Amino acid sequence: MIYYNDKYVLTETSFDPIELKYSKWFFAIGILCVGIYFFNKNLRNIITKIMFGAFGICLALNLFLYIQTYKSVQIQKRYDEYYELKTCEKMEERFATDLQNGEIKYFQFGIGYDVELEKILEKKYDIEMFGMGCMIQSEFECYNKLVYKYLKESHNESINDIYRKIDNE
Repeated sequence: MIYYNDKYVLTETSFDPIELKYSKWFFAIGILCVGIYFFNKNLRNIITKIMFGAFGICLALNLFLYIQTYKSVQIQKRYDEYYELKTCEKMEERFATDLQNGEIKYFQFGIGYDVELEKILEKKYDIEMFGMGCMIQSEFECYNKLVYKYLKESHNESINDIYRKIDNE
């Protein structure tokens, strides 16, 4: 639950899993048992078992949710690094660094996200793709132009060539 609050997962996405709701209930039961433990000495043995069980289930559910959301949070962190760059010059510098480190990105704009393009870019060219939605942002387009140039120079292909391959399949 702390991870969710720290990363604002529930406020930034529509991801509201049932596991989180159950986790909150088990956490509340555990806290209630802690209170009863100190006020009723006769029930300490059974309350201890209920308390550990509730907190244990809460922990297991939270670990499950952490594993589910960790990858998306890491992707968001990588995206945020680029969102901070507000000029073409900074994007060009970042592209040079990414090219040197073998971590090239591609920012796709448009209504739909092209899963097939993502698969090809990742498998064949080792390029990570981000879906950016409909609003084209010029600094990301500057980065994409360098990606186009890289594809042409290194692999003698363009994004249009890749789209044609997808359409022909």
